[in-house]
Amino acid sequence: MEIQFLGPLGKVTGSCAWMRDTARNWSFLVDCGIQQSEATAKSWNAGDHWPFEPRDLKFVLLTHAHVDHCGLIPELYKRGFSGTVYCTKETEELATLLLKDAASFPDTPYTLEDVGSVRWHTPNGDTRFGDYHPVDDDLFIRFFPSGHIIGSTSITVLWGPPGGDQRSIVFSGDIGPGSKDHEVLPLLCSSQHPAPANFAVLESTYGDKNRCVEQRSPEARRNRLRALLDRVLESNGTAAITAFAVGRTQDIMFDLHHIVANAPDQYGAIDFVLDSPSALAVNDITLRALRKTQTVQHTGKTFSTWLGKQLFRELDLDHKNAGDVRSALAICEMVLGADRVAATRILSGNPVARAWRPLFRVAEDRNEEIRQTGNRPRVVLMTSGMGDGGPAAHWLPSLARHPRNLIAPSGYCAPSSACGKFLGVMNSSPGDRALRHDEVRWTQPNGDHIASLPVAEIKAEVRLLDGYSAHGDQSDLVNWLFHTFKEETDQVMAPTVFLQHGEDRQRRALEDALLQRADDWGLDVDILKPHEPDAWHDLEHAANTTVGREEHDRIRRQIRALQNQLSTM
Repeated sequence: MEIQFLGPLGKVTGSCAWMRDTARNWSFLVDCGIQQSEATAKSWNAGDHWPFEPRDLKFVLLTHAHVDHCGLIPELYKRGFSGTVYCTKETEELATLLLKDAASFPDTPYTLEDVGSVRWHTPNGDTRFGDYHPVDDDLFIRFFPSGHIIGSTSITVLWGPPGGDQRSIVFSGDIGPGSKDHEVLPLLCSSQHPAPANFAVLESTYGDKNRCVEQRSPEARRNRLRALLDRVLESNGTAAITAFAVGRTQDIMFDLHHIVANAPDQYGAIDFVLDSPSALAVNDITLRALRKTQTVQHTGKTFSTWLGKQLFRELDLDHKNAGDVRSALAICEMVLGADRVAATRILSGNPVARAWRPLFRVAEDRNEEIRQTGNRPRVVLMTSGMGDGGPAAHWLPSLARHPRNLIAPSGYCAPSSACGKFLGVMNSSPGDRALRHDEVRWTQPNGDHIASLPVAEIKAEVRLLDGYSAHGDQSDLVNWLFHTFKEETDQVMAPTVFLQHGEDRQRRALEDALLQRADDWGLDVDILKPHEPDAWHDLEHAANTTVGREEHDRIRRQIRALQNQLSTM
């Protein structure tokens, strides 16, 4: 077995790894995503330089539904692939939704018909974490939750007859923030450590970043959101929160419900509006997922498949009590059901749980809603995340012109995006903004004009709502690879690790952090940063075939010692 990393190497979008064993006629992909805003995006997304022949692939393994991981799968079918895409049921549902949306863009090479050709398959009909699923003779896969979005997993590939000679490689997919009992986001369970393997492929999106305690604190995150509500009450204006439809919208909806349930007399007068048809569909998928459970066959223990324990801790509910579980799910339904779900009286848990009520109504007439400015304090949660399209392209040009309103992007926005330009004047006074000569432009995917706004006319306050990233930082990535078992045995996921899905700066920083942890724990780990997308890596042997293990470790220790000396000088 060998592997070729087609992407992303030194990039953060376009995940795709090609594995093959010519002797056993195995050829398959792990993810096949589009590149976004990369120099090579046009060539890669066109599929003109793929080194594999789609019709020769047996199957595709998909870690999760974001289009930078799944966005070119319909193009595989268009070019002759006829195999199966293995993933969780939730990933299938989300990916289908996102791929249909992508098919409407003029630069997408495939059509809705091609999306309909995808042959999705969840082994056993639903996800059972850790189970061995045969996909060919002596070829198996295993799924483990990665804590990134609903349905996201790490995937282990195992080949050879079961036993001591069987080989394996685990793909992290995208790792979410936090860990068991230290979750960052409000709904989803944290990542789970896959079983040890011979090799690991680890993403490095935020490999050079360690978030501070405040950025990882749910209470601090809600305090920032609470301050936004206070501002809306004071100004009697509208707060426009832009968010991605998958994951972030659901998390913000939960936090807003939590804040209002904690102080209903203070915030009960605010009008909460959801304007995102795509988020409504994602909400339904999320609710179905949060209701799911799994039972461990040899112990009979039942646990939630996707819903994390943090919700139970926050609301003083018992995740082992059937009545409290029903209360937790009723709370999730009130959060995500918008105006389609009636209030449910919660009788257990703390006062916040018992005060929980549905908040959001769905925007029915967007144009009329936009005209209703200043009538009452209002929060509008809308897509897209960076403000370039969707409902945000209609709301923002109007709301941004009035000083009583507030624009609040909910995470990183590219500087060239609409919300990136708003954030660029976040700390500028009205006088400084008035001196600007640039503008914010909104267009349809086909290039047709929607609206434009001179930056000099931005009168609304701008705030960044951070703390909602679904990506783990450096500490999360290190802790995913290194972990301590209950018997206090320190262990590394795999002795050989490939770093991808990150710019070179992030890969280098993560490499240093991983090697430092290995030294601290007295473990031997080889960290490889592939650079050439046409290079094959042998998975039948250890990565260190040209240098003896002892010599390799001696050199690495010398390098670390010299680095430590430099840091103290």
